[in-house]
Amino acid sequence: MKKHLLFLLLLLISMLLWATEIRVTYSFEPPTIITHHQFYLVQFQGLMQHARIGEPMLPYRSVNILLPPGEEAFSLKIELLEEQEMEGSYILFPRQHSSPLSKGQSGQFVMNQEVYNSKEQIPFIANSRLQTGILNGHLIAMSSFTPVKYNPAEGKVIWYRKALVTVNTKLCDDSKSALKNLSDRETVKNIILNMVDNPEILHLYPYAAKKNILDLQIITPQSFKAAFDNLRSFYTTQSLSSAIISPDEINLISPGNDLQEKIRNYIIERYQQDDVRYILLGGDIELVPYRGFYCHVQSSSVYEDENIPSDLYYSSLDGTWNNNGNNRWGEPGEDDLLPDVAVARLPFSTLAEQANMLNKVYKYQSQPVANELTNSLLVGEHLWDNPLSWGGDYLDLLIGYHDDNGYITIGIPETSSIEKMYDRDLGTWSASQLRSKINNGKTLIHHSGHSNYTYAMRMSNVDITDANFSGVNGINHNYCIIYTHGCNCGGFNVNDCIAENMLKIQNFAVAGAFNSRYGWFNEGQTEGPSAHLHREFVHSLYTLGYNRIGETQQHSKIRTAPWVTAPGQWEEGALRWCFYSNNILGDPAMKIYTDNLTGIENTVIQWIDLQIFPNPASDLINYRIPDNAGEIEALNVLDVAGRILLSVNSGSSFGLKNQGQVNIQSLKPGIYLLAITTEQHRFFKQFVIVH
Repeated sequence: MKKHLLFLLLLLISMLLWATEIRVTYSFEPPTIITHHQFYLVQFQGLMQHARIGEPMLPYRSVNILLPPGEEAFSLKIELLEEQEMEGSYILFPRQHSSPLSKGQSGQFVMNQEVYNSKEQIPFIANSRLQTGILNGHLIAMSSFTPVKYNPAEGKVIWYRKALVTVNTKLCDDSKSALKNLSDRETVKNIILNMVDNPEILHLYPYAAKKNILDLQIITPQSFKAAFDNLRSFYTTQSLSSAIISPDEINLISPGNDLQEKIRNYIIERYQQDDVRYILLGGDIELVPYRGFYCHVQSSSVYEDENIPSDLYYSSLDGTWNNNGNNRWGEPGEDDLLPDVAVARLPFSTLAEQANMLNKVYKYQSQPVANELTNSLLVGEHLWDNPLSWGGDYLDLLIGYHDDNGYITIGIPETSSIEKMYDRDLGTWSASQLRSKINNGKTLIHHSGHSNYTYAMRMSNVDITDANFSGVNGINHNYCIIYTHGCNCGGFNVNDCIAENMLKIQNFAVAGAFNSRYGWFNEGQTEGPSAHLHREFVHSLYTLGYNRIGETQQHSKIRTAPWVTAPGQWEEGALRWCFYSNNILGDPAMKIYTDNLTGIENTVIQWIDLQIFPNPASDLINYRIPDNAGEIEALNVLDVAGRILLSVNSGSSFGLKNQGQVNIQSLKPGIYLLAITTEQHRFFKQFVIVH
């Protein structure tokens, strides 16, 4: 898909209020038709499949339109232009239920026959709900639309080469208040430049330097403060500033109706004055309270929870999360889906537990076992019978380049040390087999499978002992970082969930991304709520370079946010549920190592071997790859969404086989990716353009 932007900004005075009309034009290349479970899908590059349960899936394009300062979007109009009809007749795949990974019984294939027998074109409305998101003080209209019309009864597919999207805005007190959270950090500006479809108006925002710069704010009770001294000193050597305060102190100085609101208001104050980046919640819930969020999912059954433990409350700083003042925090329309700061929790209750956790955080960063930092273990279980669904199918999409399901992620480098334990391939695997592999050095563990509060990766709480993980002691082998789709295993409001126990012992896990309630997958597909966040996590880590774990998760949610309100998500809420329940247990400022910090043998080529200079650049970049990488077959410049902006085929334009230049004068300032393909390898690296 190619996107051409036609930007028209008209300022009108009406009833003494300013209003703005913003127009953006999107262009599309011809789609392809693929088969899927004996049905068909219409695919465009960069468009994601969505529908309501049992209805035909159609490709949707996300809309992220930057609004003028102090304004909110109140209407959105889609005009589809240059109609094209595809030859043939197609029965498109019906969207299946989103289901909790640990529901424990197989599903039933769903197909809404009333819709499939209808001769009316669908969708009746081309776009999803319109929502104004706020990211670091920037107002963004978020929605999605499909450039396809479908007649189910006749199987006719019509698509459009262009779509004109018009957003109308108005002044809004809440939007003007959001400007207090405006950050002038270049990294924030680059995120906005590469996120929105009309970056031309970014210069309208009134940036001003913060009074102070604070990297890490620690919130922990008075009796636990001193134990953070060594970690804070270590971060000082990395040029990360820090401050520490207790909840009791916040309770005395910060406004709010309860301690949770007072802590959030204090974080807002630190962000507005000091541009704080990371918030470490030091303590379990009796020491630092959590906010429980509400979510409702209409799946094969109705799932509802009014108390999903979510530290996103302390990360997304606009609005109140509860406009109507009821007991349902985070209802649709009351949410803030674009987190401003990175937040994580170390769930200790005692000084001994705190010592274990901080020792692991410190040693992993300062004294790592250097030759195994990139060792990844992918652990996949059998998820579902009808339609057949495998955890391994989801996890395979974490490796390398993938454009499956309408969005591009570039995850774990294919040249890394990767081992798989999949029911799909092995029939089954046991907890003892998993422990054996972990004890032999698997720093990064990715899991898709069944869990509960006291059970994960086929291990129970009784298995989480120092003796069982004696090899994972930070000396023989590195402590582990875990990302799991499993249900409830990160439910830190219970005493004690298995994720907490993994962190509390001396050995084993140093940090991880865990679900405080259900994790979810889409039956019979490789796109699912938990898997989507996971793909964006590895993309943010390996490709975008956000390698401090809280920030990695923060950006995975920013990239996922436009789809939370997509068709089949607003009412059902499965992606929203995962968005809320997925928390980082650990230190948000902890760096995840993505290379081994050792000399690389000639036979092993890592993605970091791509050299780019100068970086930042303005007109030309020079690149170089190792001499033994082989002949270059293709070179592409991509934006951070994975769209190809410049493409160079192999030939004399490369000069030498392993080095050359690329003219980037036609590209706007922002963050980009250089992708080089040789006969045997693929290389990716981020660079920045400034003019």
